[in-house]
Amino acid sequence: MEEPRLLPSFFIIGERKCGTSSLFRYLVAHPDVLPGKLKEPDFFSHSPDYIRKHWNDYLTLFPPAKGTAPVALHWPELDARGRLYEEVVWYERQPERRYITGEASANTLEMGQPEVVRSLLPEVKLIVLVREPVARTFSHYRMYRRFQAEGRPLGFTVGSFEEDVRREMEAVRAGQAPGPLLGPSLYVRHLRRWLDVFGPDRLRVWFTEHLAEPRTAGQTLDEILAYLELAPFDYSALVRKWYNRAPAAILPKGIEKELRDFFAPWNEALADLLHAKLPW
Repeated sequence: MEEPRLLPSFFIIGERKCGTSSLFRYLVAHPDVLPGKLKEPDFFSHSPDYIRKHWNDYLTLFPPAKGTAPVALHWPELDARGRLYEEVVWYERQPERRYITGEASANTLEMGQPEVVRSLLPEVKLIVLVREPVARTFSHYRMYRRFQAEGRPLGFTVGSFEEDVRREMEAVRAGQAPGPLLGPSLYVRHLRRWLDVFGPDRLRVWFTEHLAEPRTAGQTLDEILAYLELAPFDYSALVRKWYNRAPAAILPKGIEKELRDFFAPWNEALADLLHAKLPW
């Protein structure tokens, strides 16, 4: 019989290019948290039928409920040139300590079905990070450019940033579904349906800007630990490390204002939904 596994207590469901990798590494540095084998299993973006059939396979990604053997996290990371590589990070496990675990499949906010997640993980607490949408969109574009250069199948062709986002803006204004660059930045579209299922007690939203800034990162992490019912932890040394950061690049001139104007009503709707002032 397969040994019992820890079920995810937290799930960072989004959004991509918003610092989910850094937040995950911060959380698993806590002495009461163990990682699964993968930061981003990308399990709940599959069909409900696939999820039901492979549920036990998903559970094997997480640590045994009991034991003292070290736990390995297979971690994808970017080097200084933006090239992806993988390292294995080991976490020691102490006897008699009570642990929780979690994951961070950041495309779940857009691609997952909240009803399916709730039915299988009824006690899980969801975390969402959102970032100033122009910067997020440009970062996502650069990732797709890297993937295309590496020969990865994307299902679409990546051209110039200006042409691609202008084409997507026109489609949204015409009432069509947003494309792969703008869609993840329209946070409010997906947050509403997740909040409808999980409610504010089991879904909380934080801002990338607060997590990325050392002056506010500590308070942000304190809030997240309190939400997860974890003891306070000193992150002062760790928060200076930002994971999975691509090399710097400059947003093309002329397109930024167009994008800010496009996102303005979406940002206003997000602020209303969260009852919060956005930091951008």
